[in-house]
Amino acid sequence: MSKKRWFWLSGIALVVVIVIALVANRALTRQSNFETYEVSATSVVKTVAANGQLAETQLLAYGPSEQPVLTSANGSVAMPAQFGVSLEITQIEVSVGKKVSKGDLLFTYVNQFGQSTRVRAITSGVVRSVDTAEGLRTSGQVVSIGSAKPVVSVFASEYDADLLDLSQKATIELDAINAVFEGAVISIGQVANSVSGIKQYEVLVQVTKIPTGARFGMSATAVIEVERADEVLAVPISALIGEVPEVQVLRDDSGGASVVETVAVKLGLRGDSLVEVTSGLKVGDKVITGVAGSVPDPIQFGPPRGAGNNG
Repeated sequence: MSKKRWFWLSGIALVVVIVIALVANRALTRQSNFETYEVSATSVVKTVAANGQLAETQLLAYGPSEQPVLTSANGSVAMPAQFGVSLEITQIEVSVGKKVSKGDLLFTYVNQFGQSTRVRAITSGVVRSVDTAEGLRTSGQVVSIGSAKPVVSVFASEYDADLLDLSQKATIELDAINAVFEGAVISIGQVANSVSGIKQYEVLVQVTKIPTGARFGMSATAVIEVERADEVLAVPISALIGEVPEVQVLRDDSGGASVVETVAVKLGLRGDSLVEVTSGLKVGDKVITGVAGSVPDPIQFGPPRGAGNNG
């Protein structure tokens, strides 16, 4: 091998060694970048989410009879109404979507004695359907009238039902029109409904006003606030480690270097994302919630084993 060739090979080898040494040195000296949460006075909120629909408080069916029939209440499935003998409808005074007041004339029919009988609204509402025509005979409903008074009917799982109580605040969202409004729980079912094998309880949420564009029957999600603690110290659930429980606090030592200290804490209310800390921490402490790069032993991150989804 010529000296010139040997010289070039030696140079290339030296460059490779230098590059490897630089990479190795960088890897050895790389510091972990901790993600931290600074402790401060805040609010811890625990909620229950339930799905259902925006509904009317009642739907009345009017037919050839002196009294209407309640066919649906608070979003329940409307039941067919029958009024007995098939009679002739002679005149219909309303149309779908028309607002009616108590006492307004709805339609006229001929009774079994050949007499003309007028049917009037027993309460105010909005005509939801006209189910026959003038000159036809029917024993079923002629018109149906909704109360136009909104209520949100949702179903909570059996695991959440015991957390609910009357007057709890709720935030309702209608995905179809991207609308959010407020309400309060007015009723909690006592008998479970089975949906896909899961026991659920109907919860009614009263609202005073619905947003523009909302229609009865739209799918709704209600997030109900079941517990709240204000002006308390709290940390993210992801900051908890072990069974004690404990958190990792990032502090500066006397030389100015960052050190990780394990601190035992006592917990209060466990919310959706934060958990109240009643002792062990103070305002300004920086608790570790995650880490980028290698994790120095024996730090472990994440909630304690057995923590539930609603914790």
